[in-house]
Amino acid sequence: MISQHTRTLKCLLIIGAFTILSKGVLADGDPGSFLKFSTDFDAKCVVRGGVMIYISNTHSTGKIKVLLERWYMDNRTADRGRSVLMPGAEPEALGCSLVSKGKQEWKVLKSEWVK
Repeated sequence: MISQHTRTLKCLLIIGAFTILSKGVLADGDPGSFLKFSTDFDAKCVVRGGVMIYISNTHSTGKIKVLLERWYMDNRTADRGRSVLMPGAEPEALGCSLVSKGKQEWKVLKSEWVK
């Protein structure tokens, strides 16, 4: 026969597991599918003929750690960026789309869920 203490412990473990899952700690799916690049006008970029590039996390509860590489004029640079993107946070500014009349962009190298 199972003791009351054992039943209580099992219930607490089950409730804890559901709580963790509902908080997004163990978010499901590919974290990269929840990353969104966007652009907006920013004075320092507009004077160069470009726009500001942003990245954000569109997941409702999961935090995403992302590793980005910078490309300039269609060539990969040695620059890397790391960020932890929080759900519901403002998009993170990466930089202007044009620098010294050359196209600048970022690509995702790796993304993973953060516990």
